[in-house]
Amino acid sequence: MGYRIEIGESLAAAFGRIAAEEIDLAAAELRRPNRGEAVHNARKALKRLRALLRSLRVAFPKRFFRAENRRIAAAGRTISPLRDVHVQLRTLGKLKAAASLAGDHVRRQLLRRQSSFIRRIPALRQTVRAMLDVSRQSLASWSLRKATAEDLVAGLKRIYKQGRVTFKTARASPTPAHLHEWRKKSKLLGHGLELIKGLGPAKLSRTIRRSNALTEALGDDHDLFMVLSALNQENKANQASDFRPLARRISLKRVKLQRRAFRLGEKLYGEKPVCFEQRLDRYLRGRKHT
Repeated sequence: MGYRIEIGESLAAAFGRIAAEEIDLAAAELRRPNRGEAVHNARKALKRLRALLRSLRVAFPKRFFRAENRRIAAAGRTISPLRDVHVQLRTLGKLKAAASLAGDHVRRQLLRRQSSFIRRIPALRQTVRAMLDVSRQSLASWSLRKATAEDLVAGLKRIYKQGRVTFKTARASPTPAHLHEWRKKSKLLGHGLELIKGLGPAKLSRTIRRSNALTEALGDDHDLFMVLSALNQENKANQASDFRPLARRISLKRVKLQRRAFRLGEKLYGEKPVCFEQRLDRYLRGRKHT
């Protein structure tokens, strides 16, 4: 049925269904032969699963929520190195950097790391599947019959508020760490809003598109930062004459992406959390989903 709460579907039924679908999707992707793309898709499913959990966090005991949130996050981190290498190679390709001496050195290193990691995939896959099996049973065991629309709104407000704080922090100090944290919180918001897309007005789709555009800009910026870091490290060991022009080209691209992200951030996080909460409450009021 997809990653959204359907009209007339109870929160308990929607949570159980969506959680099971995302866990099944992550497990299925990890069995695919295209390792890089499959791992990327599996991690996206795990991120959606965490967003689902966070959207209804007030309906869970704190200890239960923290345990599940940590386990799902750990499952994603277990397979993230292959995704990182895959993305860096793809970013190098987009930059046509492999044709340069500096870029070629980094590409060779990344390919070696990719091959090394791929050899570990069977064991890592088994580890992640075991973690997801535990989460599947744990999440299915907890009843959400008493969960209300107010619980959902409160969870989404919390996510929005966290994203707004990280936006202000990144704007005041646009370090890679601050920008990356802002991206993670904005990604959670986008997934959370996707859950209620079918329950809200058409303008909610615009907010979701804005969130997706923001996280895409921040994601591209982070990927470029990772490539630039690898190039810097390689240049220290083996200096290349074409390093500076390539580094400058990457830095200019990052400046443009960050400007775009901040413009989108102003629009996405322009309203106060209490106004955001009231708007969501209006969207969900009268819908039969409790």
